[in-house]
Amino acid sequence: MKNVVITGASGFLGGALTGAFLNNGDEVFAVVKKESEIVHLPEHININPIICDFIDYERLSVCINKPVDYFVHLAWAGVAGAESKQIVTQVENIKATCIAMEQANILQVKRFLFAGSSYQYRMEAFMQDGKEQFVQKNIYGLAKQAAGDLLKAIAIKYNIHFNKVLFTNVFGIGDYSTRSTNTFIKQLLSGEDLRLIDGEHKHDWIYIDDAVQGMLAILKKGNNGMSYYVGNRKLNSFREIITEVRDILSPKAGLYFGCYDDNGYIDYSQIDLEALYRDTGFECKSDFKESIMKTAEWLKEHMDKETRI
Repeated sequence: MKNVVITGASGFLGGALTGAFLNNGDEVFAVVKKESEIVHLPEHININPIICDFIDYERLSVCINKPVDYFVHLAWAGVAGAESKQIVTQVENIKATCIAMEQANILQVKRFLFAGSSYQYRMEAFMQDGKEQFVQKNIYGLAKQAAGDLLKAIAIKYNIHFNKVLFTNVFGIGDYSTRSTNTFIKQLLSGEDLRLIDGEHKHDWIYIDDAVQGMLAILKKGNNGMSYYVGNRKLNSFREIITEVRDILSPKAGLYFGCYDDNGYIDYSQIDLEALYRDTGFECKSDFKESIMKTAEWLKEHMDKETRI
């Protein structure tokens, strides 16, 4: 039995990971920002909800009354929209993340896992001397990079086993967000055509079950100090992935590529796609068609409920 702290436990990834630990008989200290988020946590004898916003993270070691095996830090404010570009918001994230590692030391944590972001490797367009250039300037991604670098240094100071995990597009049952994966699936379920970017760059979609199993593999077998990408080891283009999703859900729907500017992409050449498999033996196993259909069925049920309301 492991004692596990998970921040952001009421979110899509956090909730699924929390459920996996509980199903394994582990005890979970589920950290959420406010009381209203507790209803999104699983009901289980081994779950201990902790209401603690970023500004109160120094209380974590007071709220948890036993040594901890795993600390998984998923909580992050401003992952999309205007807040993802706000320097103050992102700096507050970095500060909270470092405090989480300090608290992990007090709690005698054995392994600390931090959710980085593939946006650390996002290349975005800007004009210089009348020419379009692509550079890493995404504020959210750079903040994640800075937080990961600082965590690694603090972990070395305290001799805590540290890993960072990267994802791109995780989809599946339990995601109530308006992220692009959900948006595209909902549009196809409604019989709509899709207006899209050109879509020639490499892309990745993975099912939530694979994301959770990937994190567990890192916690159990990951090499200290490593950053691991959880996703497919061979990537397709955005165009190829969306075409497959369309063929599964609505074969007659039109796909109109090139309607929007494709002014950013993840530079996967900077990410070691083989590292997790090489070090732990993990690879994604969910059948893509089956995963899309299960997600679509769940989303349709959710959409029908919203319509009835």
